[in-house]
Amino acid sequence: MSGMTSGNNDDVEGVLAVIGAGCWGTTLAVLEADNFARVNLYTPEVDAYEEIARYHSNERYLDDYRLPANVMPTTVLERALDGASMAVVAVPSHAARQIAGDFRGLFADRLPVVLATKGLEMNTGLLSLEVWRQEMGPAGKRGSREAMVLSGPNLAREICGGMPAVSLLAGVAAADVKRAAAWLSHPLLSLREHHDPLGAQAAGALKNVYAVGCGLARGLDWGDNVMGTLIWRGLEETANFAEAVGGDPAVVMTPAGVGDFVATCGSPLSRNHDLGRILAGRGETKEDVRGVREGAQTAQEALRRCRALGLELGLLEAIWSVMAGAEQPRVMLEAACAPARPEARARHRWPEQWANSISLKPGMGVASE
Repeated sequence: MSGMTSGNNDDVEGVLAVIGAGCWGTTLAVLEADNFARVNLYTPEVDAYEEIARYHSNERYLDDYRLPANVMPTTVLERALDGASMAVVAVPSHAARQIAGDFRGLFADRLPVVLATKGLEMNTGLLSLEVWRQEMGPAGKRGSREAMVLSGPNLAREICGGMPAVSLLAGVAAADVKRAAAWLSHPLLSLREHHDPLGAQAAGALKNVYAVGCGLARGLDWGDNVMGTLIWRGLEETANFAEAVGGDPAVVMTPAGVGDFVATCGSPLSRNHDLGRILAGRGETKEDVRGVREGAQTAQEALRRCRALGLELGLLEAIWSVMAGAEQPRVMLEAACAPARPEARARHRWPEQWANSISLKPGMGVASE
C-alpha cells in the first residue's frame, strides 16, 4: 500500500495515545503520526506489538503497509497514556467497557478522549459512549472528561491508499470539539464539528446491520433501486433509533449518517457488506471474511434495545431474521417497501427507562454468531 505520508514532520509536537491496533486504530495512528511528534499505539496482543515494534507493519489488518517510525507500540495502557495530550479509543465494541474501566485513575482530569468505536455492547445494547459514561460515573459527565465521538465514512484501506475521507467529530463541549478537530484533522481526514455524540454513535452502530442487508441484496442481484430503498429505509429507522436513545434524529444527514451509510452499505471493502454477499452465496466462507462481523452482534442488540424502548424497526428486524436463518430474504423487501406506521415512532419510551429493561431477550430467541 502507499499514499499516506511518512510521519517525519519535524514541526509537529505532542503525544497522541491510540488505544486499539485493529484496522481503524492502526490507520488512525499512521494518519496522526503527521500531526504529533509521537503516537503511542496500545494493543493487548503480544504478536501485534512485536510485529509493529520490529517490522513497522500490522499485516493482519493492513497487509504490507509500513507504519511510520514515530508510531510506538506498547502492551501497557499506562505507558500509552504517559505524556499524551489526547487519547483516541478505537477498540471493538465488546472491549469498550474493559478499556473504560482500565482508564479510570490512569489519565489526567483534562485529557481529551475521542471514541472511534462503533457498535452496541453485547447483553446490554448500550452504545460505547453510554458505556464510557457509565464506567466513569459522575467524573465522566464533566465537560473536560466527557468523551467525544469520531464517526463517518472511513474505509481504512482507501485512506491508506491516499484517498481522502470526511468524518464527524461530535461532543457536548463545543470548545473541546474545536480544539480536538484542529489537532486531529489531516489532508486525508477532514473533520466536521457536531453537537450530538450520542446520535453519531447510534448512526455508526446501526449502519453495520443495514450494510449486511445491502450486501445480501447485491449478492442476489436485486439492483440499485432496491439498494437505494434499503439505504433510505435504514436511514429513516436510524433517525428514529437515535431520537429514542436521546440523540438528534437530524444526525442522519451528517457524514456519520448518510455518508457512512453509503460507504458501508455499498463498498466491497466493507466487512458487513461482504458478510451479506456471503449469506447470498457469493464470495468465500464466513471464516474467510477479514475482521469482526459487527453487523451480527449489533442487529441482535439493537433489536433487544428497540423492544425495550417500544420502538419498531421493521427492516432491521427483517435483516436479523434472515441472518439468523428464520426468514427468507424477501422479508427485507417487504419491510423496506412497506408504508411507514406513524405509531412506530411514537411508541418508544424515554431512554432513562432502558436501565430497567436490559434483561429482555430478542423475540426470535436466536443467538449471535
